[in-house]
Amino acid sequence: MTILLQLNFSDNDKEGKTGCYSCLREGHFEFWHDTEYGMLDENGLSKVYNHNQDNPSRIASDILTEMRRTPRLISWQQELWLTHCDDFMIYKGTWTPKDFYTNSSDGDGRALFMSMTNEELNHLWDESLPKGQTKLEEWYPTYYVFECSHCGKLRGNWDCD
Repeated sequence: MTILLQLNFSDNDKEGKTGCYSCLREGHFEFWHDTEYGMLDENGLSKVYNHNQDNPSRIASDILTEMRRTPRLISWQQELWLTHCDDFMIYKGTWTPKDFYTNSSDGDGRALFMSMTNEELNHLWDESLPKGQTKLEEWYPTYYVFECSHCGKLRGNWDCD
């Protein structure tokens, strides 16, 4: 959802409007994000789901502003912006199984996937393996990759249509 901050638009007129990158960076409009900390909107962070982790003790207002000036990622169902080191992670793009093998230091794509993915979603890798195969070549979901700007940790989540 794009929300324009310009005063000449009423709340009902904001939906569906677009703006250029320069206007976004200058704060003429912003994006709301569903994050692991909760929903980030013009009022800051609010809890909307029980599964969200606890909000960090304090997130600086400039970090919240920067996130609202970050374009949303396109996802099948609903974005979930990941966090690490009490900050929002950098979205790196989508990965296929091949990317896990390529980016693994020892070539073990499955192990990298397991280290990047929350435990309750780890089943995706093995469930996507064709019967009798040991190397995963493709899968049906989209996997969204994030990197921590502080420590370099990679994390990801997935969804599908």
